[in-house]
This record gives sequence, C-alpha cells and structure tokens, in this order.
Amino acid sequence: MEHEHTKQMALEYHKRTGFPFVTLKTAMTLDGKIATSTGDSKWVTNELSREDVHRMRHWMDGIMVGIGTVLKDRPSLTTRLPEGGGKNPTRIVADSLLRIPLDTPLVTTTKDAPTWVFCTDQADTEKEKQLIEHGVKVVRTGSGPHVDLVKAMKHLGENGITSVLLEGGGQLNWSMLEAGLVQKVVTFIAPKLLGGKESITPISGQGFERMGLAVPLKNVTVQHFGEDICISGYLDQVAAGTQD
Repeated sequence: MEHEHTKQMALEYHKRTGFPFVTLKTAMTLDGKIATSTGDSKWVTNELSREDVHRMRHWMDGIMVGIGTVLKDRPSLTTRLPEGGGKNPTRIVADSLLRIPLDTPLVTTTKDAPTWVFCTDQADTEKEKQLIEHGVKVVRTGSGPHVDLVKAMKHLGENGITSVLLEGGGQLNWSMLEAGLVQKVVTFIAPKLLGGKESITPISGQGFERMGLAVPLKNVTVQHFGEDICISGYLDQVAAGTQD
C-alpha cells in the first residue's frame, strides 16, 4: 500500500509542478555507510529489504543513477519481483561526458527497458550517435560542466515520467537534494557496523555548513524487514522553476 500511495502522490505532484516526484532510496549500515572504502557494497541489507526495493521499482516510472554507479556496478536497474513479473522503469543516467560503456547492461538491454542518458554539450557527438544506434535516448542539458539536473527533471516530467526512484551515489544524491529535487527519502538500515573514515556515505558533496540548514523529514514512518529497519519521510523541497 505504501508504494501505491507514493505513486498517487507522484501523480498529484506532477500535475501541480510538471516535475517528477523523486524518492531518494539508500541502504546503509547502522554507522551510516553504503560501501567500504574499496567500493564493496554487496550486500548492505538483507533479502527482504532488497525485495521491497524491487516493489518500489515496479511502481516507479523511472529509476536514476549517476555514471559512477554505472561504471562501478554495471547495474541493469530492472524489476525482479520474488513472485515474478514486474514493470521495468525507464533507466535514467546522469553522465556529463557520455562515459557510459556501449557494452554495459543499460545499453545492451534497451529492448527490455528504455534508457535515457543526460549529458552536457561537451559530450562527444560520435559517442552520442553510437548510443542512439543502440536504442538509448540522449539529452543534452547545456554547457555544463555538470548535467543540469533541474532541466533533466523538467524534461522527464514533460515526457510522462511522473515518479523517479533515485538510487545514486553520494554525489548525485547530494546534488539532487541541494537542487531541491527530492520529495521523499527511504533509508534501509542494516544492524551492522562497518567503520572506516574512507567508507562511503549515502550523501556526500559539500554538505550544509550548519546543522540548522539540515533538511528535516516529516510524516516519518518506520518499518521492519527482518532485522533491517526502513525509515521513510517527506521533504518540503521545491525545485527552481516549479509552480508548486
């Protein structure tokens, strides 16, 4: 029911603003780590938590990652429900210079699920042609140096994407949060301790300089998936250019 409720909220938000409703999903250890210093992240949470993530994907129009996640994990970003079936969301990649490999699953499986890549004007035009030949949609967002995330979200909203599951790394998560593009946060917490000052956290970037600037969540709920805990909440964020 929770995922259906989020879908309904997404439809209402999209109708008001023209932008997709973005859910930032993270999975971390009790001490706030999503991966080791070497990038090892399989698996932070248990199987029940991972099954619920696939149910979330089923209800979403899009699923978004950054190029770093693509290069490190080579994800397929499809839906695999334990009972079988499930709808695949549109795969969305923020990739300023089109570094996405032609042999990565997001490029080779476009017949199973669409893949859209957002880049800057600095991206190689020949690589763009190759991606298009593989069935990938490429959208340039301007001069850069980074993908204009507000323009990207606006483009998604204009093309029928009402909801996006953000499964990015720390930098993309921060950039989306900083731009006011996140409306909900879902965090799965595993009862394990990893440690390490170089271990990877779910939101990195510059961060806010004062505790008073931290983004609060409201209407917080807590669920249990085995020994894992899932905390969900909503943000009062509105991106520049929306009419919310």
